[in-house]
Amino acid sequence: MAARIREILFGNLGLKLASLVLALLLYAHVVTEQQRESILQIPLTLTGLPDSLAVSGHPPERVGVKIRGKWKDLIRLGLTSPYLPVDLAHAAPGPFRSTITADDVAGKALPPELSKLVAVTEVEEPRAVDLVIEPKRQKRVRVALRLTGAPAAGYELSGPAVAVPESVEVRGPRSVVGPLDSLSTLPIDITGEREKIQRQVEIDPGPLRLSVEPRRCLVTVRFAKTAADEAPPGTPGGS
Repeated sequence: MAARIREILFGNLGLKLASLVLALLLYAHVVTEQQRESILQIPLTLTGLPDSLAVSGHPPERVGVKIRGKWKDLIRLGLTSPYLPVDLAHAAPGPFRSTITADDVAGKALPPELSKLVAVTEVEEPRAVDLVIEPKRQKRVRVALRLTGAPAAGYELSGPAVAVPESVEVRGPRSVVGPLDSLSTLPIDITGEREKIQRQVEIDPGPLRLSVEPRRCLVTVRFAKTAADEAPPGTPGGS
């Protein structure tokens, strides 16, 4: 009986495996040929804005669209990393609106070879890109160092921390750049430090749409023993 079961299971094993693979391929072909509808999040990219202008606020990063087609074509589309350009070449200072249509997505975002195989059936959100365009302003602002934590026990800062350069050039919307007098660095953790440290630290523009040059500065922080620890023997606080 055992030999008979072994023969059934393992007899002509190569032919059985080939048949299984063929059946799986046939099943995959049938499934991927079926029509499906998928929601795809397509990144938005602002293009063509004149160098003298800047975008104020936070434009949407992606648009959701419904796309219908064969499953295999939808899979291919998901692997192509499509994006939708929003042309700002003719924008002027003030409010700007660009509607997003299914034809826009099909013609500008989808690869030509796939735009004929799938259909954009609906644009979900957002259906329009609303921006505020402003004249661009450029100015130099001070670098503010953001220290976090505390040095090792018995140590303190030996004078103020120093940034090189001490200021950076900032470009962006006039309403944003105008009131600025400084930009902070990313946090600099000095926890447990007791000797001089030097670090390249990025300038943090925060959520603002700003261009910063240079993007990094060299920060030097010096430490010294506290006065109590340096007191000579026989004096209060000394050993």
